[in-house]
Amino acid sequence: MSDQAVLAKVGQTIWGTAWQEPMAAALKLSQGTIAEWLAGRAAVPPDSWKALREVARLHYLKLADLDPEIVRAYDAAVARASAKR
Repeated sequence: MSDQAVLAKVGQTIWGTAWQEPMAAALKLSQGTIAEWLAGRAAVPPDSWKALREVARLHYLKLADLDPEIVRAYDAAVARASAKR
């Protein structure tokens, strides 16, 4: 997968379709820098890959922290649905 494809995939996964601006903000870079990377006019520096990995890991951890709440909500929904029967 090309660097551009990786950037787009990570960006869309974390921030959705309008991902370039939030990625730039998260990396403390300009949107123009992200655009240069996407166009292949500039290479993504190693420190930016490292920073992006940390951003992705933080999002992963936030989602993982929500798992018990999702399970609780699911269990409650199942209990409510069962009580209606």
